Amino acid sequence: MALNILPRALNYLEAVARLGSIQGASRSLGIAASAIDRQIIALEEVCQTPLFERHARGMRLTSAGEAAVLLARRWRADEERLEDDLCTMRGEQFGTVRLGTMDSLANSILPDLVKVFSARYPKIRFAINIMTPQDAARELEIGTIDLALAFNLPSDQGRHTLWSAPLPFGCVVGEGHPLWRASKTTLSEASKYPLAAQSRELPVRAYLEKRYGWLFDPAEPALVTNSLQFLKQVLIGGTYLSITSRLDALRELENGTLSFVPLADKGLRPQTISIAVDARRPLSRAARLVGEALAEMLPARLAGAVESAA
Repeated sequence: MALNILPRALNYLEAVARLGSIQGASRSLGIAASAIDRQIIALEEVCQTPLFERHARGMRLTSAGEAAVLLARRWRADEERLEDDLCTMRGEQFGTVRLGTMDSLANSILPDLVKVFSARYPKIRFAINIMTPQDAARELEIGTIDLALAFNLPSDQGRHTLWSAPLPFGCVVGEGHPLWRASKTTLSEASKYPLAAQSRELPVRAYLEKRYGWLFDPAEPALVTNSLQFLKQVLIGGTYLSITSRLDALRELENGTLSFVPLADKGLRPQTISIAVDARRPLSRAARLVGEALAEMLPARLAGAVESAA
């Protein structure tokens, strides 16, 4: 049974921010729109500043509103942790593990992680959200997730890294591509073939553009998409190549539908992959077990992908 200790005004504020309007929050919460509006107006009066910009098409948070929503989300996360701790004390469950991670793991590591834990620890629950590394770092800092599994997390004194490893770049191609099963290649050689790339807002593309922008200049790649899963299906056809790490195509490398060709350019800096926690907060037993499992599973799977290609 939920504790429901989040103040009503903050609950309404978070719902309006999430849904973009008082009417949307009213439908979601089953509360009259007028009651929600009164609570938000009262909260603005207490704060002595507007929390929303009101437009004909909806509500948009002000800077003060964003700070208040951050408080609401942190409060809700702490409420859920308290509920989990109380359930653990009663012997009912081990708790919920909140993991912020990347789309690249959605068809490889994540399903296997959940499968293993559902068999070994059936009382552990998961809340897994796909997000950018920047969002994962921020969510970890404010306490709405327990673990971050992400590329290129910036160093921070408030974070503790459970495991980290370099992720060298290579060309991922399908059978029939001229580079299929090649032992190595270079960026210059790769640029001769049609390139399929992730959209600019995704971490791999942003990382490559920052350091090797000439790959995308003067022309855009032959194919651009914000769906890694779609990109991999296109690569299987053998026409395009994509520059990324083994982790992005782990399942397909394991089953042999894609091939990874290492890039031999000198000075080509790899990405990093890290499992991080907030060093300022105690880690629950459930989150610790999940972190330890990921720290064992990831290097083993990456090593296996290298061996299968040899």
